[in-house]
Amino acid sequence: MFRKVLKLRPKVLSFLSIKIGNGENSFFWWDPWTPFGSLINFLGSQGPANLGIPLHSLVKDYISGDGWILPPARSDLQVEVFSYISSITPSLESDTPIWKVDDQIMDSFVAKVIWGKIRLSKPEVLWHPLVWNKIAVPKHATTSWLFMLDRNPTLNRLQRWGLDVEPTCLLCGMAQESRDHLFFLCPFSNHIWLQLMHRIRLTSVPSTWLDIVSWLSLASSSIILSLAKRQDWQACIYEIWKERNRRFHDGITLSSHKIFHKILCLLINKSLALRNFGSSRGEPLLRLWSSGSLQRGR
Repeated sequence: MFRKVLKLRPKVLSFLSIKIGNGENSFFWWDPWTPFGSLINFLGSQGPANLGIPLHSLVKDYISGDGWILPPARSDLQVEVFSYISSITPSLESDTPIWKVDDQIMDSFVAKVIWGKIRLSKPEVLWHPLVWNKIAVPKHATTSWLFMLDRNPTLNRLQRWGLDVEPTCLLCGMAQESRDHLFFLCPFSNHIWLQLMHRIRLTSVPSTWLDIVSWLSLASSSIILSLAKRQDWQACIYEIWKERNRRFHDGITLSSHKIFHKILCLLINKSLALRNFGSSRGEPLLRLWSSGSLQRGR
């Protein structure tokens, strides 16, 4: 892991610069104290020999009371570097590291901003709001996202990868296990899915993956009901996949009744937490999952 982190240094250096003060804490060749980045990379490995500046010199070694002490430039690149260095006014203050994003100085390091700049950006998909929203449980959202991409190792995928596995669904034993079967063509998972939807008084509920995704994307009669449907969908995916893994890895089986109550308790607790943290969605979601009604006292 540490080696993988070290490999990110070139990317990090593109956001880091050093404001030179007295030059005591900055290496001439290695630190990004000019807009050209590390000078050993910009001027090449022969730069120290060509300029007569030792590889491990500090910037302070080339600062005097009258300014800079620099050798004659011998190439256009060296002229460019020395022209910039000559514009820096040294001081008695210590050198200061600075985080910059798009040439804007940041008050502090913000991982979200940096990640947004270094990652490969793609257009936002239409199902984005179904997975990523402010009331989602993070582990539920992540599992749902992986299933939206169909990247989780269902038995049919394991078999395609060449593994010697029996692809029959571990929940019902009636069909080949795949994402579309698990959610929610499988009689076992379908029973849990419909029970939870009936809990919030929804009866005309689709059971195929594509139909469910389309259905969840449609506007509901209320925002709270729409959020509850998405909460339920993600919680079902997470707990049913967890039950499948329990059977696959541990040989332990829970009934659909127990899983239904696990999901219901989880949704009630999440709604209670939202209410306690001051979310306006918390109280109506809590009423809906507790009593099946959006109306107070029903």
